[in-house]
Amino acid sequence: MKKVLLFACTLLLPLVMISQTPFIEPSWDLSVIEPIPEKQTNLYTNMIETDNGFYVVPLLSVDEYRGGKSDCAEIIVIDQDGEIIKKILLEYGENYIVNNVVLDIWNDTINIFTHLIGKDRDHALIMHNYLYDDFALGKHKEISRNDFGNKVRTEYNISRVPPLIDREGNRTMFYRYVDYPVNSHSVIDWCMMKFDSELNLLSKKEYIEIEDLECNIFMATFTYNADSSQYYMVSYRYDYPYYYFMNVFDMELNLMEPIPFESNPPVNLLGFNGNWAQNPYDGKIYAIGDIIHPNIKYEICAFKIDVENGVVKMNKFTNTPSNHMNNIVHGNNLCFLPNGDILGLTIWDIEDLYAYKPDAYYAYIPVFDTNMKKKCEWFYSKGKEYNQLLSQICHTRDDGVILLGEIRYKKDNEIFTEPYIVKFPASAFNPDNIEEAHAHGLHLAVVYPNPGGDVMNIRTGLRNAVLTVYDINGRKVHEQEVIEDVTSIDASAWSSGTYVWKLGVRSVELGVKEVESGKWVK
Repeated sequence: MKKVLLFACTLLLPLVMISQTPFIEPSWDLSVIEPIPEKQTNLYTNMIETDNGFYVVPLLSVDEYRGGKSDCAEIIVIDQDGEIIKKILLEYGENYIVNNVVLDIWNDTINIFTHLIGKDRDHALIMHNYLYDDFALGKHKEISRNDFGNKVRTEYNISRVPPLIDREGNRTMFYRYVDYPVNSHSVIDWCMMKFDSELNLLSKKEYIEIEDLECNIFMATFTYNADSSQYYMVSYRYDYPYYYFMNVFDMELNLMEPIPFESNPPVNLLGFNGNWAQNPYDGKIYAIGDIIHPNIKYEICAFKIDVENGVVKMNKFTNTPSNHMNNIVHGNNLCFLPNGDILGLTIWDIEDLYAYKPDAYYAYIPVFDTNMKKKCEWFYSKGKEYNQLLSQICHTRDDGVILLGEIRYKKDNEIFTEPYIVKFPASAFNPDNIEEAHAHGLHLAVVYPNPGGDVMNIRTGLRNAVLTVYDINGRKVHEQEVIEDVTSIDASAWSSGTYVWKLGVRSVELGVKEVESGKWVK
């Protein structure tokens, strides 16, 4: 299923209309495989873009799709028009389970790193492969083996971020595996490995977190600093007031002093799942994540590391007066644009991540600058019958932005899931280009629940805005200023039926200019 949108539109500024009509690059959305019943997990890891503009994406274990097989994975190659031009099957034999696949690109060669665990869960492998220029598959090569001895691992988890590559082509990888003893306290072994450009092992560091690191539990999220002279990795502790740390490693993988995430009150970042990433334009380290504490519950925050001063700066982006989660699933959740803007990606409004709920789980895309100031926020939905569970955001060479993940919907009383990719022009995320954003399915506000009952909620990052609600006959039933992220309207006196809402921005020249509208059903 592929849809191509070709159009031109007029850019809409909040205060001034521009008469010129620029050409807008086409965008597309793409479902990668046929619909499958909701029994699979791990659809995507990371996307690689080649120098000539092809997108290469691994597709992980989808048991129903492959007839119950878990010993293989797939690589798909997509051109700039959203056409799948090749599918490449990775097979490893019935004695192995494919745990994860990550890609990187070095010297114009796409490298494939597959993490395998034995069916008996007594050992694990990292297998390397590569693609030729015509996307033909090279030969498998084992580059690492971990024997678990007399420990049968109940879980084996590899970081879904690709290997870090320094200026000499050396690669650093991270993984961890878990053993659950009878006393219910998990013991997590984790490992960092560094390879040279020929994938020969240079160094390896292993820790048992509970025993060696005083309950310092490391997460599979790490990155370099600006000059590739240190690594950073997030960890957390249950017995420390600040809960989370940014840990610094030298290039020999030795652990240095951690930097606590300081806040007042101390923040429990239990829901933090985003990956840290280095901004290629300013060299700083950023992240976006879901935080939890009694005062603000589940909220989206952005983070920035000031290594020289030992500070991790946090800025809260949302204000949601409920227990709904603004959840980030594992993936690449930050996208850095050449103009200095930073795009984040989360899933907004989750009560149960694994439940299907019509008109829910929007892709939430805040736009902020390098000073951590939020400029605007966008919502994306393929349609109200879908749940958008998108987990990765990437900037492309042709100044596009790609979102990857999955969509979920119900058909014949059964829930289906499809791997899903959608591409936008980066200019559509500019808050001045509202008409262009609308043409690509991006919106500045969302109304929920829809259908609803006695309360109608609208979420938007707009201020100096006016919300007006009309009944089906065009009579105005409500009007008010929007001054909060979430505005709740008492609709208990309204009759059942369909209502039209409009959101306008005030200006001296134009009065109230409509920027968003939609329907709400009571």
